[in-house]
Order: sequence, then C-alpha cells, then structure tokens
Amino acid sequence: MRTQEEIKATHEKAERLKKKLAAMGIHSDAELDEAIKNTKLDISLFVTPMPDVETKEVIA
Repeated sequence: MRTQEEIKATHEKAERLKKKLAAMGIHSDAELDEAIKNTKLDISLFVTPMPDVETKEVIA
C-alpha cells in the first residue's frame, strides 16, 4: 500500500505536468492525443531490418 507521502508526491507531479501542458496549449485529452500524434517519430527509417532467419548466413 502506498504511503500518504507517495500519494501526495504523485499528485503534485501530476499538477506540475498539468500546468506544463496548459502552458503548451494542451487542455484536454483530445488535444494531448493530437500533440502526441503530431510529434510521433517513425523510427523505421533508423532501424536496420532483421535478416530472415531462414536465409541468414552463419559466419564462422
């Protein structure tokens, strides 16, 4: 079970995040979802594809 101090710290952190989001113009879940969607990176450009297990050559 969480202590009162842990609960208070979590609440205070949530309030700080809420203020930061408001300063960024985000006031609702829909606005937050849209901001996340707009800033999402497609990392597939940076990831080397894994070779097929069947065609992978064994290097001795």
